[in-house]
Amino acid sequence: MLLRPDVVSQIPKANQLKSTIIYKNRTNLVHMHNMALNRAYFMSYILQKMNDTELFYQQPNIHYLYMSVTADMNANPSNINGSSIVFDNNCYYPNWFVTLDFNNTIPLFGVKGWRWDDTYDQDNYLREPTRRAAYVTDIGAGTNKNYTTDGYKMNPWYNFWLPDTDSALDKSKKFTFGVGIKYSNVTGEFINDHFDNFNFFGPNLPKQQNSDDTLLPVRFTQPYFDCRGSKKWKVSAVAPIVDFMPRYSNWTHLRRQRIVGVIVIDTDFQEIDFNACGTSPGNPGPSFLSGISRCKGPSTGCKHKMGYGRRRGGYVCHCKNPYRYPRWISPPFQGDDVERATDEEYKNNFECVKDGQLGVLPIVDKTEQVVVEFGVGDINVRRRRSENYLNGSEPNVIKSRSLKSINVDDDTVNKYSEKAQKKFEKRQQKEKLSPIHLEDKLRKRRKRTVNSGERSEFDQMRFEKMIRIFRQKASINKVSCKTSAPSLLHLPGDVAYGVDRQFDYQGRTALRLAHFLSNFLQNVQASDNFGNLRGGGRLHMEQMFGEVIANVMADHKILSCGLYFEPYTFENQDGSKREMFGPFAYMQDGRALALDTAGNPRKYIYEDFYVKMKANWKTNFEHLQTYKMRPMVRYDPAGTSQIRFEYFPMRYKAPDYNDGQWSHPYFRCDGMVDEWIMTYSAPFFKKNYISNKIEFAGVITVDVPLDKLEVNQCPQPFNVANAFKNTARCHTKSTKCKPQAGFKFSRGAYRCDCKQGHEYQIRDGKFWIEGSLIELEYEKKQKKLFSRFDQLICRVSAAPRVMGSFTTAFVVTIYSLVMLHL
Repeated sequence: MLLRPDVVSQIPKANQLKSTIIYKNRTNLVHMHNMALNRAYFMSYILQKMNDTELFYQQPNIHYLYMSVTADMNANPSNINGSSIVFDNNCYYPNWFVTLDFNNTIPLFGVKGWRWDDTYDQDNYLREPTRRAAYVTDIGAGTNKNYTTDGYKMNPWYNFWLPDTDSALDKSKKFTFGVGIKYSNVTGEFINDHFDNFNFFGPNLPKQQNSDDTLLPVRFTQPYFDCRGSKKWKVSAVAPIVDFMPRYSNWTHLRRQRIVGVIVIDTDFQEIDFNACGTSPGNPGPSFLSGISRCKGPSTGCKHKMGYGRRRGGYVCHCKNPYRYPRWISPPFQGDDVERATDEEYKNNFECVKDGQLGVLPIVDKTEQVVVEFGVGDINVRRRRSENYLNGSEPNVIKSRSLKSINVDDDTVNKYSEKAQKKFEKRQQKEKLSPIHLEDKLRKRRKRTVNSGERSEFDQMRFEKMIRIFRQKASINKVSCKTSAPSLLHLPGDVAYGVDRQFDYQGRTALRLAHFLSNFLQNVQASDNFGNLRGGGRLHMEQMFGEVIANVMADHKILSCGLYFEPYTFENQDGSKREMFGPFAYMQDGRALALDTAGNPRKYIYEDFYVKMKANWKTNFEHLQTYKMRPMVRYDPAGTSQIRFEYFPMRYKAPDYNDGQWSHPYFRCDGMVDEWIMTYSAPFFKKNYISNKIEFAGVITVDVPLDKLEVNQCPQPFNVANAFKNTARCHTKSTKCKPQAGFKFSRGAYRCDCKQGHEYQIRDGKFWIEGSLIELEYEKKQKKLFSRFDQLICRVSAAPRVMGSFTTAFVVTIYSLVMLHL
């Protein structure tokens, strides 16, 4: 039922996420980590914020909890395959049981959902799994329901924090968070000009130097088999829920902050990549499966290849320095081919040829400091991020200077423009061309690309555009934005190339909230009752504030999050409708602040993101997907059995990730975020029970920082909207460009790999040419300093030497003489 813990390696840690480079093969685990922390923050906040007798029936009810775990899965179809909210024994106060008196707990309660295989559902005519169905049940009801015992076998997440009986550990395992909220009851006005402070206890927040995994806010389980639910091998991210216990008591001195439950986010173990290469800085241990690649001996090195899950062959074998590939090989050796090879094929192939004729780049004294404007940094000096911060500087920040190659005086431009104009005027008089024909000729003669010879894929015009973009971005800050022209606060849309992939999980955080609201607003009516289950209910404004606050607290890449309801859509608890309601949360100095944007002088319905999203989805619902939830609820408070909910399955219409929209980069100069950001917007929908139709209900937004976007300078086709393409200076004939991960929004973040038939010619332990080195050497060349720019290429591979014996030479000579006499 359990596998050893080191089968899954490179586990994300909350106190190291900001200082560690996260590789692509572990971004899924990071999203699981953030989502578990997100739901733990929300549940801890809402249980303590609404810990009042009068608000007892407004707390999240059974619909809220069931739909919450469903949204976790349906918004993340390729990553999260299970979600649970599990409470400890007698720690949950249900507000949805009619037959249960107030201030009473139920023994066990745990909402557990997993992805349902809907291949053979009646409404699935294609008989193909859609990954849009969730099965949700109460694991505290029915047979084999005691998940607090070791005999349950499917609860490795339970003993991380439960049961929480030792009050001496409260200071080390719980953390106090402060939030500020500014409310509004009337459109255009706030109740108070200041933020109302509220402190709540939540998951622990250890220091970066802390190496004790038991103090982390999120912990990962070892792989285990879920034989009762999904019947698959799972790995779970677990975070604690904190509340005051006992909740409703006049003896307040007896209450203490206590971990009352856990959030469990599951993924399929078979989908988690394992690194078959040896232990290294990029593959730190402990890892049970490290070192099982079949890359040969001293001539080849191993590199992980993502996307293989638990299958073999998820790596490539590259030639080490000073070895090279055979000329007939398209580098590198693929792990799939190595694993499929027979013993004879493996013995005679997949090996690099030694080349002793390698050069060494000359090292000269630095007579003048040369820096690359907006580059990735001095490549000869590698410092830790913490060292950079201690010295008062941000990582990868380079001093700016004027580039000789791109700065041209206005007089020079005018001079050449006048010459060109006179030249064409003479030709016009000679050829008697009309002004229209002259304009056509001018357009045809304009060169879009400068032919740089052996680096012909480099586009000087795009390079100049890239520098202008970097300079415009650097010129705007939270002070200058107030006096700058509005046009300077916006960058072209193609600057955000790759944002949909690099910030996919941040966008899906907004999508998750859109799924939850769509499900709730389409399936829950305030007056619903189902026998002994109290259904219905309305969304509470504190719940909405809690959702946006949890989004910004759990993911450091989300700078702000907004939830904007369509006018007269959000209902108060008395049934009256608000004209506007738009909770907006952001982080400031490590503290979460939230406000109702309905109190702003300018209505949010006139903002660009809202106008565009409403125009797209006001009347057009054809492309919305149908999602399903299959709920099973307990029959009675004791949980003797489970029954189907009266509405089974429950369906709702919601957007897909591609139905949302990313904005162009812009500077948010509002006194709250004050950064260059890109915004992802996703719509959510409600049901009109009179017309029985779906209607647009509002927009969810998340803002992500432009500074964390990785640019791609490599050559790309003309139809790719990338402002930075074709600006890499790789040698076209001998090398091919490849983006270098880990450098955020900086120039030179690429590498030049040798093409087939070419080899790396420098003895420096590498097998590629760094783009940052090429940019630095080019700047030296422009300054007429000693530069190695022209040597940064790959040479044609030489044929391997053939060592012949004396006998072979004698036989060849005799054969040649015989052929001459014939």
